[in-house]
Amino acid sequence: MQARKRLNELAHKRANAFDTTICHNNVYEAVQGHHDHGVDLERYVSVAEDVYDLSADEDLEDRRLDIFGAAEEINDHIDDVVDEAIVAALADLLEVVDDWDVIWSDDEISDAKAEARDWLQGHREAAKRAGVWDEVSN
Repeated sequence: MQARKRLNELAHKRANAFDTTICHNNVYEAVQGHHDHGVDLERYVSVAEDVYDLSADEDLEDRRLDIFGAAEEINDHIDDVVDEAIVAALADLLEVVDDWDVIWSDDEISDAKAEARDWLQGHREAAKRAGVWDEVSN
């Protein structure tokens, strides 16, 4: 699978976990890399895909399993990095969403803020890694 396609699927999956359109859209854009919220996720996904391809091409069973295991470890890291990108996007959202009242209703903004805060509180470790825990835990 190509890295961009896999990243699209990952963005859809993670964004669909949010009920509010504001959070959904911001998470989708963050995972896609449309905002500066950390590392280039497409690069990580591309490396993982290359390692999976390498494992499939390996003739020796033990080596194939070792290489596949390395790809799985990269995937675990990707999940962590995605969480960090989402945390950063939601933390930024909380700072600016009140100014979006021309586009969104007060109820939509309030619901998005509540959903963002709830998600952030449930992802403390990712918030710490992203360096935003202090600002979102108050």
